[in-house]
Amino acid sequence: MIMLPPETERLTRLVAVRSGKTPEDVLKEAVENQARIAGIAIAETVKPGGTIDMNRVRQITRRVASKPLLDPRPPKEILDEAWGKP
Repeated sequence: MIMLPPETERLTRLVAVRSGKTPEDVLKEAVENQARIAGIAIAETVKPGGTIDMNRVRQITRRVASKPLLDPRPPKEILDEAWGKP
């Protein structure tokens, strides 16, 4: 359990009331945002019956596609090695 300074707890409760969330959800979202900024991977899951944010999918796809190709081999050679073909 983490003990919070009174001012942090007060602000958390104010944000929770204003946003309609629980104080725990407010803190969790804040820590997740800071983790993303720090480059820490967070497992994001889609809840059953949830919707997929296609704008987020496009954003991720563009970011991945813009990265340089680090392996100069042809794709077939990479796949053959990955699947253990001689």
